[in-house]
Amino acid sequence: MTSHPRFTYACRLLAILLVTFCAISTLSAKEILVIATNDDYPPFILKDQKHSFLPDLFDEIGDQMGVTFEFRYLPWQRCAQAVQNHEAWGAIPYTRNEERDKIYAFSDPIYFSDAKFFAYDPKGEAPPISYQNLSDLDGWTIGGIQGYYYVPMFTEAGLDVDYVHSEEQNIKRLQLGRIDITPLPSPIGWYLINKLFPPDVAKNFYTLEKPLLSEASLHVMASKNYPDNANLLVRFNAALAEIKNNGTFAELINRHGLVLSF
Repeated sequence: MTSHPRFTYACRLLAILLVTFCAISTLSAKEILVIATNDDYPPFILKDQKHSFLPDLFDEIGDQMGVTFEFRYLPWQRCAQAVQNHEAWGAIPYTRNEERDKIYAFSDPIYFSDAKFFAYDPKGEAPPISYQNLSDLDGWTIGGIQGYYYVPMFTEAGLDVDYVHSEEQNIKRLQLGRIDITPLPSPIGWYLINKLFPPDVAKNFYTLEKPLLSEASLHVMASKNYPDNANLLVRFNAALAEIKNNGTFAELINRHGLVLSF
């Protein structure tokens, strides 16, 4: 049985259209890059809100790069593992140190933040805790988070550190007297304190005069072995620079009520 010429032509035309559509779809589809982070990082990342600073920033960077960033929310230790296992291109926001530099590649700084020790005095009468060297804090119980940049610093200083999974846990333990101090970026610490406690309780929190870090740079932390990672970092850094130069970065900071160095 011979096919009708018109039917054959229609089939060929349909096949051409399907191939063309698939090709256009492939070309127009944005590359997806997974970013591992933790949703317990207010006010920079708020998983239960539609918009927060870092996801909005990465939307802008993604538009510049021609990629889509997909956020995956994990415990902090799992973020690093996801990068090592190539389950994610990068994890944010991470500081650099000698140990991490051996394993990971880092973007240009996304922003800068300090880190201070927070303490709580229920009566507001005790003399503030003070130190010059980390070893001076021996005898105080410090609340920390496992996998953070300060773990090797505290270990080397021989400090008594009780590790948990989130900053919010440490702020609550601080108020209950279960720990004496806990290190946090200032914006995060005060955000959590004002969120968790009424003003008459919040006023009794304070920060130690000497910061743990005066101005730490925070980066995307990526695996050196991730496919095409060197090129991805070049593109990311160029997009980030453009966002900072064209005023978008400053606009995002103002929109989210932040004060950051960049």
